[in-house]
Amino acid sequence: MDKKEQRKIVKEKLEKMTEDERISASDKIFDHLKNFDAYKSAKSVFCYLSTPNEADTMNIVRHAIKRGKSVYVPKTDGDLMSMVLIDVDTEFWFNKWGILEPKEGEPYKGEVDLAIIPLIGYDKELNRLGHGKGYYDRFLEDRKTYKLGLAFSCQELDSVATEEHDIKLDAIINENGVIL
Repeated sequence: MDKKEQRKIVKEKLEKMTEDERISASDKIFDHLKNFDAYKSAKSVFCYLSTPNEADTMNIVRHAIKRGKSVYVPKTDGDLMSMVLIDVDTEFWFNKWGILEPKEGEPYKGEVDLAIIPLIGYDKELNRLGHGKGYYDRFLEDRKTYKLGLAFSCQELDSVATEEHDIKLDAIINENGVIL
């Protein structure tokens, strides 16, 4: 099965989740994350801003800022994605894909301790099936950060179709716990 077929299968499963199921699973993911050593020890965190079908990251962003961590989020420019430092006063807007990103902010080129990455699907070998645009693979290519995926258990596949350029994750958290 190729990536396109895998994306279709997982998206169908996600569409079947109720709002209550998404909220409950997201809360459990957040609880697992708060107790995860890579998060607890991180002084700087890069985190995607979730869409309605993804594990909610807004609580994570607020929690990290409250804990005094430097929090960066994605900002796109053409085919490139950078990370921008945010705080409680940052203004956001929806980009062309309907994803929140900061209205302003200078791209940060340094490293972060932890990168929380979105995904469409995953397998137990920590392979990530992304949205297909390659933003995160290009972004993570030369970074030494700890790469953590967040997902619902229904997004797990037996085996993700991978290509040479695909970046493997260091761990995945779903509502059932951590996959290392």
